[in-house]
Amino acid sequence: MKKDLFVQVKNLSLELRSLIRQGVKEGVEERINQRNERMQEWFAEINDLINLTSEQQVFLEDLLQEEQGLLEQLQDEQKQIVEHNQGQNKLNRYRQILQH
Repeated sequence: MKKDLFVQVKNLSLELRSLIRQGVKEGVEERINQRNERMQEWFAEINDLINLTSEQQVFLEDLLQEEQGLLEQLQDEQKQIVEHNQGQNKLNRYRQILQH
């Protein structure tokens, strides 16, 4: 939607510039008002995106740290499983050698 609003603002601005250069006066004020409304909507949306509240930022940072910790824990568990399986394989080969 932000891109759509920007495109509308851009197109209305280009249209206004062309009309003003041509000396057209009829309908220009309405188009200026329409362009200004779209511009205010666009700025409001952009402003909402830029202004993460402190609470949102802290929450997202905490969430990221927690997820990073969980990922590290999962990697450690996977490493232990691999090491355990390697140990089991070595033990099984040793048993096979002893049985022959």
